[in-house]
Amino acid sequence: MSETHLGPVDYVVVEFTDAASVRSGFDRLVTLVDSGRIRVLDLEFIHSIDGVASTIPAHRVAKELAEFDGAASGLLDRHDLDTVAADLTHGATAAVLVYEELSITEVLDAWESGGAKILSEGPVDIDDIDAALEEA
Repeated sequence: MSETHLGPVDYVVVEFTDAASVRSGFDRLVTLVDSGRIRVLDLEFIHSIDGVASTIPAHRVAKELAEFDGAASGLLDRHDLDTVAADLTHGATAAVLVYEELSITEVLDAWESGGAKILSEGPVDIDDIDAALEEA
């Protein structure tokens, strides 16, 4: 049996207040996935209520995002959630995308042109993903 190896894995945290304004970024994400240019490992939507971070299904963010409900794989742990929530503007939602990258620049550009603010992004240690999968 051959072992599957992940390519470079990165994450991006994007904050927005209006899902409709960043819809084009999510549409581009679907296009990149469909064309095999990236692979989504996790896509979670985070909201903070009274300082407590929680994940919420995509359809609760906006009905137009319901197609992303199945993209959440639970790779984020409590520390990850709290870190994202600490940077969130009151009343905003964050989408945390963990992906195997070939190219995501056009998704980021579309989100930013729709008014989203990229809070952070960077590489993900493959060992962290393995540990999260073992816990699941």
